Amino acid sequence: QETTHSVINHFSSLILDPETTVEEANKRRTTSYYLKMREAHHKSLVLGVYPSRLKKLRKKEIDRTLSYWNKGNQSHRTIVCMCDESTQKLLSNARRLVLAPLQYSSDIDSLSAWIPDLNIIPKEDMHVTIALPWWWHTIRPGNNELTKKMANRFKQTLLVEFHYGFQIELERIVLLGGKVLVALWRCVGERETDDGRVIVDRHGTNIDPMVWLREEIVRCFITESPDQRRQPLTYQHNKSEGDKAEENAWQHTIMQRTPGMGKPGSADGFIHTTLCRLPLDCLSSKDVELDELHRMCRELSATLNGHRMVVDKYRFIETMGEGGESNPCYKPIYDEIIEAPARHEVHIDGTVESRNAQVSDVLERHNTIGPSGNFWNEEVVAPAP
Repeated sequence: QETTHSVINHFSSLILDPETTVEEANKRRTTSYYLKMREAHHKSLVLGVYPSRLKKLRKKEIDRTLSYWNKGNQSHRTIVCMCDESTQKLLSNARRLVLAPLQYSSDIDSLSAWIPDLNIIPKEDMHVTIALPWWWHTIRPGNNELTKKMANRFKQTLLVEFHYGFQIELERIVLLGGKVLVALWRCVGERETDDGRVIVDRHGTNIDPMVWLREEIVRCFITESPDQRRQPLTYQHNKSEGDKAEENAWQHTIMQRTPGMGKPGSADGFIHTTLCRLPLDCLSSKDVELDELHRMCRELSATLNGHRMVVDKYRFIETMGEGGESNPCYKPIYDEIIEAPARHEVHIDGTVESRNAQVSDVLERHNTIGPSGNFWNEEVVAPAP
């Protein structure tokens, strides 16, 4: 029974725009995270599959995962920020602890829980998806030149609009829909206390950097500049006149596919790192309970909440899908690293100091005092049947 008294109920209707503050955007995105987590708990049981059908369904699952790669002439372009080494280690260990109760195997002939290697993102490929400028399309002559042009457009947007580096903070880990294990992030920003102190936290009063960045990326690709020197770079605009469909802003795939955006009014500021996908249609020959996985997600969320990562270096990638659904970093056909502009401070003597936004003044200490620092190495024992 849904209660009528709710702290977060009205946050779900907040509209995000380029002027939205960190505090406002976090209220919207974390409300969405909470609702997704609550919905995920409804998926607590995965029914087993007859052994005679299991291998056939698993082969079908692999074919579906590699469907674009198998076509041989498809690609899509994406902008990501790679997780740093400490974040990779943290999320990799968290994934291990969440999935341990399954005692899974990557052997397609196994009758127990099965997760193909394709569905587990390698630690070194963990990333946050920033935007998807161009969804899956057929590769045509001039494709590489178009990709370079789009990468340069993104680079110019970072410089012209002064998109400095910023920090994101881990909010929670969730098994979305009982299927996709993700780490969900929020932004942090600066706010000033009554006595003039500056605090950097989730309640920042400055403009939310992720919402602003995504809005500017969309704008730079789907609109032309007032002097018409910058023309749109979208699938719709590159189609022949006879093939063009009626165009509304929300119909562009960059808005439909970029996390946290979508149709006007539905944007929730979603920031995520995909860790694993469970093949629910062919997971095991026996029924699998997911309650233990959901519990581990809650405990890890409570333990790791607040871990921060700096977003100041991007990868513009074009992939043909050889890495599966969630790993564009595997053998891309185009890969360019683009750094955010550095913040400069000019001193009275004329010297110029380069500073990273919200980074240089923060002293980070990751040491944990006491025996709890060893919890990563503890063995996870599956519950007795």
